[in-house]
Amino acid sequence: MTELVNAVELADLRKQVATQRRVRELKQSYGLNFYEPHLKQHIYHIHGDSVGRYCRFGNRTGKTKSGAAEDVSWLIGGRLFYRETFDILTGVERKVVGHHVGRRDHEYVTKGIPSYPVKGLLVCSDWDKAKEIFTNREGSYDMWGDLFQLIPRDALGKPHVSRGGHIDQIPIKRLTEFGGGESLLYVDTVESYKHARLSQESSDWDFIHYDEPPPQSMFIANKRGLTDRHGKFWINATAIDEMWVNDEFCPPKQNVMLNVPEEGFAFNKTETGGSRFIIAASIYDNPYIDEEGIEEYASSLNKDEKECRLHGLPMAMAGLIYKEFEYDLHVLSQLPDGWKDYHVPPKDYTLRWWWDYHTRLPQAVLFFATNQKGIVFVYDELFDDNLIDPVCKSILSKTKNYFVADTEIDPFAVIPHPVTKESIVDELMKYDLFVEPATKDLTTGIIKVRERLKERDPQGNPTIYFSPKLTQTLFEFSHYIYDLKKNEPKDENNHMMENLYRAILSGLAYVEPPKKHTPKPFVIQEGLDRKMAEVKDLTK
Repeated sequence: MTELVNAVELADLRKQVATQRRVRELKQSYGLNFYEPHLKQHIYHIHGDSVGRYCRFGNRTGKTKSGAAEDVSWLIGGRLFYRETFDILTGVERKVVGHHVGRRDHEYVTKGIPSYPVKGLLVCSDWDKAKEIFTNREGSYDMWGDLFQLIPRDALGKPHVSRGGHIDQIPIKRLTEFGGGESLLYVDTVESYKHARLSQESSDWDFIHYDEPPPQSMFIANKRGLTDRHGKFWINATAIDEMWVNDEFCPPKQNVMLNVPEEGFAFNKTETGGSRFIIAASIYDNPYIDEEGIEEYASSLNKDEKECRLHGLPMAMAGLIYKEFEYDLHVLSQLPDGWKDYHVPPKDYTLRWWWDYHTRLPQAVLFFATNQKGIVFVYDELFDDNLIDPVCKSILSKTKNYFVADTEIDPFAVIPHPVTKESIVDELMKYDLFVEPATKDLTTGIIKVRERLKERDPQGNPTIYFSPKLTQTLFEFSHYIYDLKKNEPKDENNHMMENLYRAILSGLAYVEPPKKHTPKPFVIQEGLDRKMAEVKDLTK
């Protein structure tokens, strides 16, 4: 009896082994059918009708696999994995958050995919990475690149190998049920673009997949090729650099997307279209890696690297100087009481302005208004002209009939010309604009701005607000960053930020306007001469 039982068990075991072998063979031949996206990957795929998609994922989140699966799906005509039934998982605890019931005609199979053979472009950082991640065919199946793991074996044509030994073209037969024909995937690299920038011009594409953020100039060159074919693009990347990518996926009138909703965020770049979709994921969202491995990796990273590599926050944003600035909290969503427009405060407010003077760039002037409760409104800016005359006339126009308590300018403006012996400050006096030199204490200024942004009144509201019309100022809040190597602020995207810290250091308290009979300007000439003498001493 025992021998009979053993024989039955052995037969069952052989059957199981044969089944596993068959499953392995099928997976190696039809990898795309066996791909089961986790929650964040699933959300990315089902927004396939967006013109542009951005997977702002941390390391080891499955961004590369999902990008390759999308590429292959477009090339053969459909996302075959949505014909299968599977659980949708999330997190290292492998929590089941949904159950996909597959059908041959499921809407996700062809959502956003053209009904004809396509021509696609895959862009990697360099050829070594292209082979390692996507195009390797050496060794066992588990060592193959993601493309060759997923492409149905009977759909794969003969890849083209360049003179450098790199696979740069992969022909793929489109499945008969999706219309037949042959699609073609080109592979290129950022490294190649940097050596031959014109190589990206004059090509046309149905889709472009960036595995890492490219230089903006490369993206623009590539994007021209999407126009004629109404193509789409997706960027599946851990954003170490190339801050422009985050700008591309920020809604109009907003300059930063620090916190992306769990379900992602869809919007249009313009009133007529330009659909975009952004989804963020951290390494902890991936159900196919264990927590112990994550913690081992995390232990080797500093704070900023953790925010980027674990949670997908762009490295540049990890170095944001004013993280205390919250768009939804600090930017006005409606006119305050008594205001005629965002750039027209009530007449009883105390006004001030600061000028970051430039010899080549546009002049940067920032305007402040303080009400009787001490609440500050940064309400207007100038940043579109380099010439002194139009800027001075704009300042006079914007401050006419207001009490202006303080006006300061970059100390660079007090340096006299070697021939005329006059400075920009002297020039401004001809317009009845009397200014003082601003501070250069950047370190203290940054600290004080951060404190002011965190400050709240008794009702829990900020004590400083910004107009939504401040295009340059709001842009700089999301682009003024530390140089993480030098651990100091980068000297770029900081013109209005210079004005801001100087204003905070100088003080923005409400000041009771002088009586009406007080002559203007509200500084007697003797005092002004004394101040100018002090200013000129600074340049000696």
